[in-house]
Amino acid sequence: MKRVLVTGGSGFIGSHVVDALIAREVEPRIFDLRPSPHHPKVDTRLGELTNVGALRQAVKGCDAVIHLAASADVGIVAEDPQGAERTNARGTLAVLEAARGTGMRIIYGSTIWVYGESGEGVLDEESPLGMPAHLYTATKLAGEMYCTSYAELYDVPYTILRFGIPYGPRARPAAVIPIFVNKAMAGDPLTIAGDGLQTRRFVYVEDLADGIVRALDDGAENKIYNLASNETVTIRELAEVVRGTTRNVDIVHTPGRTGDFGGAEISSVRAKDELGWAASTPIEEGVGRYVDWAQSDGQFEPKPETQEIARPAERELTLSGAAVAGLACLVGLILPLLLALRTDDFGQGQIHTIIATTLVGMLAGLAVLPAYGIRVARTGLLAAWSLVALLAFALFPVTRHALELGRPHAGTILLTAIGAGTAMAVAVGVDRVREYREPAGERAG
Repeated sequence: MKRVLVTGGSGFIGSHVVDALIAREVEPRIFDLRPSPHHPKVDTRLGELTNVGALRQAVKGCDAVIHLAASADVGIVAEDPQGAERTNARGTLAVLEAARGTGMRIIYGSTIWVYGESGEGVLDEESPLGMPAHLYTATKLAGEMYCTSYAELYDVPYTILRFGIPYGPRARPAAVIPIFVNKAMAGDPLTIAGDGLQTRRFVYVEDLADGIVRALDDGAENKIYNLASNETVTIRELAEVVRGTTRNVDIVHTPGRTGDFGGAEISSVRAKDELGWAASTPIEEGVGRYVDWAQSDGQFEPKPETQEIARPAERELTLSGAAVAGLACLVGLILPLLLALRTDDFGQGQIHTIIATTLVGMLAGLAVLPAYGIRVARTGLLAAWSLVALLAFALFPVTRHALELGRPHAGTILLTAIGAGTAMAVAVGVDRVREYREPAGERAG
């Protein structure tokens, strides 16, 4: 193997593949929309992926094509389905057409997402594929079908590689690990779509690049390989790894996303047996390497470590948090008061008691919400207010006399519970709406 064309060679995975080819003493050639910032001296051809003429010129003199160029951000795919289909499906068709009649093999970068919800247990390359739930999966599956069709009709050899979720240096900012790391370094909460129990088979990008280059060997012709780690990691576990590597920030859950991949246990045994490949970088080590690279590359400027960031349960009261807390208290106080005023069982002393106990109940309830990811106010401050108020009402008769508080009875306690419960429900509802309206690219997993 003397020369290999890498489509998407300027990108995240492609640039590492170029590194791996050079290390193997194979000459890389890049085909992309832009020059590579990582390999300015490597032979580069610029052009649209669907331009068959440009691709035919690019493949001249090459022994194989590693086809990695794609629209890989699932959020962008959902926003621009036609553009994603043009790049991922028709772009793959153009690469195959450019290679037709040359005898060169296409190494096609697919994804383990094609397994979808195709079954339980360990899935390998012989497992049946379910119907795709996301357009991104559909476009990558279409590329696989084009590869097998061109092999059957036009004798274009292929190797299909189904990648785990790649991560590591040079990753695009919209990927889940860069999002988590950037948020954690800024002291912001990590946002997880759904319950965070969806699983992923991540693969460190340098391990992945090694597997891709190994697939150039003759024994891999017209075969499919999974290139994924043996570690099954939930999004929640990933968030914990990022917190342990960076800062101990909050974790916030938002509504799940339509078409999200629930995860599956993927076997990469065939790649180990036939290519001698296995992912060797544990997730903790890989995330640590990414953080080191991002810091050295100036990807972010971490804010100074503060007590509030290190201890998320004591975050400062923000303007938005104060507004949520204020609205919740207002609604939670008005409701029991209206109910009490419409009932003859409550005198002035009892009305005053309802106001006091409802305020205490609301403050105590709102105090625990940040522990569950609800960004309302600083827990320590609210807890202190609640404790002082409870002690004052319980221990000092002069306080009760000054405020003209009556002795609580069952009705008072019931209205207090209604008010406190209403306040907490309002706080949770407003905060969930606020989180849901964040840009989609900032919600991971």
